[in-house]
Amino acid sequence: MKSIDIVGGVYGETCAFPTRKQIFGSGGRAAVTLSSPHFETVRLHTILTPGAAEQAVPNFDAYDIDVVVHQGQQFISFEYLHCLSVPLVHPPIPNITQQSSFPVKGELVVQFGMMECRPTIEADVCVYDPQSATSPRLFSGAGSAAGRLAIVANAREIQLLTGLEVDEGANRLLRDEKAEVVVAKCGLDGARVFDGNGLVGSVPAYVTENMFTIGSGDVFVAAFALAWGKEKLDAMAAADFASKSVASYVETELLPIPTIAEARQSTRDPVKLAGGNIYLAGPFRELGQRVIINEARKVLNDLRMRPFSPVHDIGHGPARAVVQKDLDAIRNCDAVLAILNGSSPGTLFEVGFAVALNKPVYCVAQNMRSNDIKLPEGAGCIIHEDFISALHLLAWRQ
Repeated sequence: MKSIDIVGGVYGETCAFPTRKQIFGSGGRAAVTLSSPHFETVRLHTILTPGAAEQAVPNFDAYDIDVVVHQGQQFISFEYLHCLSVPLVHPPIPNITQQSSFPVKGELVVQFGMMECRPTIEADVCVYDPQSATSPRLFSGAGSAAGRLAIVANAREIQLLTGLEVDEGANRLLRDEKAEVVVAKCGLDGARVFDGNGLVGSVPAYVTENMFTIGSGDVFVAAFALAWGKEKLDAMAAADFASKSVASYVETELLPIPTIAEARQSTRDPVKLAGGNIYLAGPFRELGQRVIINEARKVLNDLRMRPFSPVHDIGHGPARAVVQKDLDAIRNCDAVLAILNGSSPGTLFEVGFAVALNKPVYCVAQNMRSNDIKLPEGAGCIIHEDFISALHLLAWRQ
């Protein structure tokens, strides 16, 4: 099998922290993921305005990807504050014009749900990702059919598609969609693999030094299609290869992904979330400072840690009312996350106090001079410029 057809959106993507601006989308990213050396021919079927096609197609030409463009009326883009934030969609989702469907026929097809269209697929083998946080659609809903079908979806999409929890929903999809395999992506819990006999097993997510997560789901689907659809690996082995491919991508942002043989040499550790009580140190007296504290608190909760935030859990007040409570919280915490951006003597004091108590300290330090982080660095604190990467290093600390 030397060729593959990718069906999906090509969208604009901007991220404020870290700064990224590119035209990719699920279809585009999957096509690059599977370009040479994985397939001799990669065909990308998508919808683009003439102006967007003029910008995007040369980028895909550089990877020898054949782009089949169906003309659209709107260019859709996503705007992220950071790579785990909920993006702003332009134009707003209710204002996205639905375009005419188009057919795709192929031996091996990867299909992503598109915001502006519902293509019809006829494939010998198809890997389908509904790709929607709000209104995923069934593969069969547009009249699509495949000899062998794998559905790869995150837990929320499975719940929205079926109205059931993940395990029951996956079994429902197997039956109703006549799928051979359903893979439920569960974030840092890895992925759960189901076939006609029910749950086959789970594969882990893997530890990385950096975390740029935009597009990680696209890479998982593309890698699974390579391993399961082309190389005929069983679903568990294919899902494990996909998980390792995601780890490589989120750490380096490099595409195409490594080969299956290279992935087998991987020595990455499976993710084991450390949990625990986390003291959140950082300035919070300005709007921007409060935003990052709020974001950090949310992500810490999402990563199954228990954040203690002075502004949220103690509040404002004179020194005699708040300082002892702050210090007690540091004594009782398992680790400290410190936002070092800006000038905050209080935050540096909290870091020093935690170090004196032999507490592990993880720091976010964006645009900081080396002299300003010399003491935390010299004291053994883990310092990362990227906000999301720092939180993940904290999440799976030893």
